[in-house]
Amino acid sequence: MDTVVTLAILRQAISYVREGNMRRARALGFNDPELRELRRLSATDVDALATSNPVVCRLSVDHDLLGGVFRRLSTDVDREKTIDRCLMLGASVQMMYSFFGLTGNDCSTRRALLGLESRQGRLAMPPEDVEHDAFRRWQQICDTPEDVRAADDIQGMVVLAEETDIPLGVVWQLVKNWSRVISAGSRSNPQLLSDGSRVCVQ
Repeated sequence: MDTVVTLAILRQAISYVREGNMRRARALGFNDPELRELRRLSATDVDALATSNPVVCRLSVDHDLLGGVFRRLSTDVDREKTIDRCLMLGASVQMMYSFFGLTGNDCSTRRALLGLESRQGRLAMPPEDVEHDAFRRWQQICDTPEDVRAADDIQGMVVLAEETDIPLGVVWQLVKNWSRVISAGSRSNPQLLSDGSRVCVQ
């Protein structure tokens, strides 16, 4: 294994030098005099150097950097899954742009790949009784439904959309309306908070 790694490193360094990419060659750990010597070696000499004892090159792992890359890749995968889930639950283009920066064309392309039909026009708001039930469930899901930042809780809204079958784009609008009305109602009449029908906005 040491021979294979050493040979790969030496050949890569020589390749960088021949391409004139000294920065990358130095990044492998070689200084300029060593690179000049490597440049003059024949293929046989390089093989001999790779099999020499003691080993002249070793591979090291930057654990902090590697961990950061793993976390970023995991985050990217989670983001893609969340985007697909939101589209399948009926998120609007405006919502997808607000949360993920996706344009209308982006959403259309992703919907096509997911086998979803393109929608035309605005989504209809639910009947009042359905909205009342959704609001009561939202109060259980969200710790601070009166906070305007409640509309940033994408995971909570996904849960509500899944449980109520209300399109996610409509859920987003409802949550924003609820937070505004609850906040205003709590300042003027705290009793408004105990009655879901008083909070709902059509």
